[in-house]
Amino acid sequence: MSLSDYIEDGQTYQFTKYINLIKTEEDKKLFDLFAYGVFDPKIKYQNEKQKKKMIILTILKLCQSNKCVTFDQIQQACCLNSRAEIEQLLIDLIQKDLIIATIDDQKGCLNIQRCISRDVHKSHIPAMKNQIESMYERVKHLKEQLKKQ
Repeated sequence: MSLSDYIEDGQTYQFTKYINLIKTEEDKKLFDLFAYGVFDPKIKYQNEKQKKKMIILTILKLCQSNKCVTFDQIQQACCLNSRAEIEQLLIDLIQKDLIIATIDDQKGCLNIQRCISRDVHKSHIPAMKNQIESMYERVKHLKEQLKKQ
């Protein structure tokens, strides 16, 4: 299978394991876009499958960094026109177990418990390390506080 085949595949949402399929500069751009990018309406995707995949990847990125994502945030990030289209996409993502969440129609948002992760670019690792170290220090402090009680 080619890199494009994996990008268009309805079961593939992480791409770094296919980095060895990069053969040309065009492949590299395609890989970077789908592994690390988000939807951009200015980009002309090769087909509707790629456009839909990029929208899904953008929603996953939103879900990774938020416990609650509003329909308005999704609409703005993905340039979607209808609430029905957003809701159907979210239902599909929940049914595929890409996200574990509940849809709150009244508040117009998605309450996220978990979602699959996107690929991690090497440049993101220092920030991730800092977050983990910060979390470790908070837990260490809490542990000390509990010992005192």
